[in-house]
Amino acid sequence: MIKIGDTLFLEIRKPGQEPQKFHCKIEDIREDHLLVTYPSNTHTNKSEFFMVGTKFYAHFTTKDKITYTFHTEMTNRKKEQIPLLILSFPGETNLEKIQRREFVRVETAIDVSIHPTEFQFQPFTTITSDVSAGGCAVIMPERHQLKAGMEVDCWMVLPLKEHHKYINQKAKVIRIIKGENGKRDKAPLQFLSISEQDKRNMLRFCFEEQLMLKKKGLL
Repeated sequence: MIKIGDTLFLEIRKPGQEPQKFHCKIEDIREDHLLVTYPSNTHTNKSEFFMVGTKFYAHFTTKDKITYTFHTEMTNRKKEQIPLLILSFPGETNLEKIQRREFVRVETAIDVSIHPTEFQFQPFTTITSDVSAGGCAVIMPERHQLKAGMEVDCWMVLPLKEHHKYINQKAKVIRIIKGENGKRDKAPLQFLSISEQDKRNMLRFCFEEQLMLKKKGLL
């Protein structure tokens, strides 16, 4: 199942904050621990330093496209031909299989307008941080009144390759992710009843974005 040479993805999760994401290579597998290369930040691709005791949420995907997750903790460092970290490992029988996302999600900034359904706040325009056929995440204004559980009207313009498409969907605020280091808050939204036509346009847009990222070597 888990093999030497596999890429292991690690996340540090804190309540109300966006997860910090890293990736590393599995160099050796023992009964109760893994030896991995120093994890690199997924966004900067730079290696980062971690203290013994750092806890991660880990996952990897097999060649059969099945993803397994487990909780792990950095227990020590080891210096061989290259410096390695030692991570606790619960064993293959204790891994959790997770379902793949129903819709592909791509990181992209497109214009979006958010309107209230019952006058709870003033409408505002902003941009997305990612989109999928099932929803999107939007960057919040400095002073906003959105709360988890609210229903909103979401208007966006999809810049498809051949033409633009206008999407209007009712959506639910899943949660508010607090911004750090001067960054704005972010709100993941889930579309509540997307039409088949809008779903096809969203899927097409995500597909076109993925192609573009692959051509640029970013995916």
